[in-house]
Amino acid sequence: MQNSYHKKYSGLDELIDIEEMKNYNKFIVSQCLKYITTLNQVVDFGAGIGTLSIIFREKFKLTPLCIEIDDVNKEYLKKRNFNVFNSFEEISCKSDLIFSSNVLEHIQDDLNTLRQMKNNLTDEGLIYLYLPAKMSLWTDLDERVGHYRRYEINEIREKCKSCELKIVALHYADSAGFFAILLMKFFGFKSNSAIGSVGLFKFYDKWFFPISKIMDIIGFKYLFGKNLILVAKKI
Repeated sequence: MQNSYHKKYSGLDELIDIEEMKNYNKFIVSQCLKYITTLNQVVDFGAGIGTLSIIFREKFKLTPLCIEIDDVNKEYLKKRNFNVFNSFEEISCKSDLIFSSNVLEHIQDDLNTLRQMKNNLTDEGLIYLYLPAKMSLWTDLDERVGHYRRYEINEIREKCKSCELKIVALHYADSAGFFAILLMKFFGFKSNSAIGSVGLFKFYDKWFFPISKIMDIIGFKYLFGKNLILVAKKI
């Protein structure tokens, strides 16, 4: 049975705002597809309203199966013509790719979820996770959106080892975002919503994130970042 994750993060308004981050969302998907050779069945775990699944479908002609437990999000996904499931148990075939963005940190028993992912992969299948990094970046915003943790590299490495997953790639992402979070932590995050305004997202996406991508490319992703990218497969 899929573990429940905090539903207070699944507010529709915030997810719609995040959808405005076009460059950021395309980056997450493109990084995932760098590691894929054979791809028939894809699962979006914790799909939200389908922001990344839409990119898969429109840009890469792949339609993921969506696992989502929030009722409002489920209805949104169905209106967007995605097949929606409550858990891996409802999906009959194993997957070539299970991807998940900013979800695992909402699940208390993340080890159990990693094991579920592994058990639902094909022999050559991959897990791709995009995770918030560094407990040193923890703010009250993490608390408000229902995070149990931000991940350290050694922590997720040990959890993969415990679940008998072999790491294909593990590094930071959004290097410049590391400093953005530090600034937010220092000055405080003032907002009426749990996440922030759509204007802030658009500004970050248009002006700040391109700088972050360049920093990642030239090697800062091996030193620090706002997020972690993990690619893993069965041992």
